[in-house]
Amino acid sequence: LQVNISELTAGSTWHAAGLTTYYHPGINLKKIHYYSIKLFEQLEAETGQAVGFHQPGSIRLASTPVRVDELKYQMTRTHWHPTPQFLIGPEKIQQLFPLLNMDKVLAGLYNPGDGHIDPYSLTMALAAGARMYGAQIYYPAPVTGITPTADGRWDVQTPHGTIRANRIVNATGVCRVIDRYGIIHSGGVGRFLSDWIMSGEPPYDLIECDPNRYAHWTSVPYLCAKARESYGFNNVVGYPKEERFAGRPTDRVSGVYELLKDRCSMGFHAGWEQPHYFHKPGDDTGYNCIYLIKNTVGQTNISHMLTPRGRVYAEVTVTQTAPGEFLLITGSGSELHDLRWIEREVCDGGYHVSVSNVTDEIGVLGIAGPKSRMVLQKLTDEDMSDTAFRFLHCRSMQLAGVPLRAIRISYTGELGWELYMDMQNMSTVYQALMEAGRDENIDNFGTYAMSSLRLEKGFRAWGAEVLLTHTHAHTHSHTLTLTLTLTLAHTLTHTTLTHRHAYTQTHAHTHTHTLVVGNTTSGSYSYSTQQSLAFAYLPLHLTHVGQKVEVELLGQKHPATVTQEPLVLTEPTRTRLQKKKRSV
Repeated sequence: LQVNISELTAGSTWHAAGLTTYYHPGINLKKIHYYSIKLFEQLEAETGQAVGFHQPGSIRLASTPVRVDELKYQMTRTHWHPTPQFLIGPEKIQQLFPLLNMDKVLAGLYNPGDGHIDPYSLTMALAAGARMYGAQIYYPAPVTGITPTADGRWDVQTPHGTIRANRIVNATGVCRVIDRYGIIHSGGVGRFLSDWIMSGEPPYDLIECDPNRYAHWTSVPYLCAKARESYGFNNVVGYPKEERFAGRPTDRVSGVYELLKDRCSMGFHAGWEQPHYFHKPGDDTGYNCIYLIKNTVGQTNISHMLTPRGRVYAEVTVTQTAPGEFLLITGSGSELHDLRWIEREVCDGGYHVSVSNVTDEIGVLGIAGPKSRMVLQKLTDEDMSDTAFRFLHCRSMQLAGVPLRAIRISYTGELGWELYMDMQNMSTVYQALMEAGRDENIDNFGTYAMSSLRLEKGFRAWGAEVLLTHTHAHTHSHTLTLTLTLTLAHTLTHTTLTHRHAYTQTHAHTHTHTLVVGNTTSGSYSYSTQQSLAFAYLPLHLTHVGQKVEVELLGQKHPATVTQEPLVLTEPTRTRLQKKKRSV
């Protein structure tokens, strides 16, 4: 059922440009564009309503070497998807568009099938098709109020009466002061939401469009600054790992932000300023898993929230802090994404569970390395030895006179602890750690260094190696397969690149012979092994150790070899092997 304040297209739709393109720099939104265009192509035949769809194709021109690299970068992220896209040279561009002045043109990104459509006719065709399959559309029927009901549904008030709905999609455009792309996203987003409503879970990751990316920290000054920046950056080159600084910092900063901000490059994650890398002196500074938690009090597990289809929705660290009380830790950018799922499951399951989001009250400092135990022991009377404070265990304690919760875990794979404390105490603890570790050559590190270390250890990252489209069987070779009939076209492999300085990004093509056979998920340089590393999804027959493939970076193919992972053993594994060796 659809209700409208006025007749269809009476808002902003009637004067929309109606441009349609397969192209999008984001991987997930390519799927949205692709589905929309394929839907538009068949609408007239299916509904009898002409839509005025013309598909002459489009060319994005590059007139500088940097722009050519940008096009090459986009090409390395395309062929793993059905989108028709080609990198073409000046001769082909001139052939396709003879009227063009070619004096400065170096290359072009050609998308055959791009074009334009009449927004009014498209809307009428979609409405006709919806009615064919039982939908009802009412207008004028302005919504005057929306009220949640006790059973989790909604009462929608209109002048003609109240409608009780299980789900509501607010697509009111300029009437809701939320107006962005509409035409090219319409078919794909409609399909995405329909699948989500019908199945109870999103069909794939689309976190870049999730409104939960924003929260209370998105103030009016932040929005205004971002609006100006986004408009001004509309046609600038987009770089991998790019940071944009308008509106930053927000009021969401940790207790050590002031101490660190001038010594590192910060990344932005859901409002938080998070160190990516630190400058050295002289540097240029230019079913659901939550039901199955079995860990005992004081124990920590790394757990996955699974959808009813057994797909990985999120990855969290779960610590039972007291009988029936749990602390869930997720990535800084996943806060509201994960919270929504938990609250929904609690509501739908009728569980007597209280969920509190303490993100803004509790801060965390991580300390890692072979001397981390020594540094911590200087600041506490607690026994920090390996036997007294075991891996994946948690303890409430005092450090430098500050009460906190310490968890023996580190995403680096080395000996380390995560220290959780009230936000206002972070500066005190940080300075105490730096002073206690002075003689041990303590130093800062950021997320880039941590990513390099986790790749060496074979650790998967949610949002890269672990996605909503994956099951446990895709990413863990020794995990129970939840669906016995599951067949895996691709599986995750660990690769090393011959070129030491070939740093791969997400979704770079992997080739064998002349075929695109897979894609990378993340990569970095390993200082322990002095190699460039990458995770890649490859067909099963190409995953044996020693298999040769090629990874495409900016149009160049670099040799890579499938390796046995991990290249570097984690600290707990090394300790366990040493104990076993001594016992023998």
